[in-house]
Parts: sequence; C-alpha cells; structure tokens
Amino acid sequence: MKLLIATTNRHKVHEISHILAEYGVEVSQLDIEAQEPDLGSLEKIAEHKARQAYSNARRPLIAEDTGIYFDAYDDFPGVFAKRVFLGIGFRGLLALIRAADSKAARFRTAICYYDGRAAKVFSGELKGRLLEHLVSEEKDRLPYEKLFVPDGHSKALVELPHGEKNRISHRAQAARKLGEWLAQRK
Repeated sequence: MKLLIATTNRHKVHEISHILAEYGVEVSQLDIEAQEPDLGSLEKIAEHKARQAYSNARRPLIAEDTGIYFDAYDDFPGVFAKRVFLGIGFRGLLALIRAADSKAARFRTAICYYDGRAAKVFSGELKGRLLEHLVSEEKDRLPYEKLFVPDGHSKALVELPHGEKNRISHRAQAARKLGEWLAQRK
C-alpha cells in the first residue's frame, strides 16, 4: 500500500515511514504547509490538516499534529508548541522550565488517516521530564526533543538512536496503531 503524508517536516516523514514500513505501507511526502487553526485538540487539528491536504491531493493520506504539555503550566504549550517555540525560542522555553516547580511533561501526537469519505485518528503519548538546559543544540531535530528526557531514560530524546526513539516515541505509538488498522483493512 502507498500512502501520502502531508507535512513539510522531513523528520516526521522519516519516523512515520520507518514505522509504517513494518506493516508494508510505503509513505511518500506531500510537501504542503497546512493551516493549523485553534480547534482545541490535536485530534481535531490533525483531521483538519488531513481534509485540507486531501482537497489538493485527492488520494488517501495522513496528517499529523504533535504537542508538548508541561504539567507545571496546566498543559501549556500543548497544541501551540510550534507557535510558542517560534515566538519565544529556546531562551523563553528555558526560562519557563527553570521557573517551574514540576519538570514533568508529555508529548502527544495525533495522526489522521483520511480517504475522502471518512477520517480515523490514532494517538500516542510519551511521558518524561524537562531539562533546564539544551542538549545537542547543533542537531537538526525538532526543538523540544532537545529539552525532554523520556521516562525510563537518562538521555534526552534528541540523543537517543533512531531505533530506540522509534520504539518508544509518541509518534511511533500513533503510527503503529495506524499500521495495525491498515493491516486489518487489507
């Protein structure tokens, strides 16, 4: 099976394509910048992005949305993770983290499959803690991975080998659920 993923982020394509390959699904990127309106949940945003991308591609596809939730700030930045990083950068994030009583946080991902008729959303979550300093700042990876240590690990997410990250990550969990669902439909 071949499936498009609507995103401009090659890191997300890499991770999801490796997971879905385990289920015989070949993923190719539809390099499209989808609008991310404030719809209140990752699931609704991922579905909106999938429907929007489908209107361009007219083929079954997936779209993804990820948020990070800081316990100390009532789950902020949540669905606004990208906007917050673009607005305050690492300097602002580190100030928030250092001022927080709790360093507990979690990543959440929603992947939406849409075929023009029906939408199906799959979610994953990865709990951990925030760091008060950047790790591997020079690496070309998603910003919050440089500030987050998954539960049960001593290294930041950015420092984990791809195989380990693909075993535990929020995105991998959601992609596996999608892969299992697609395999059942064959």
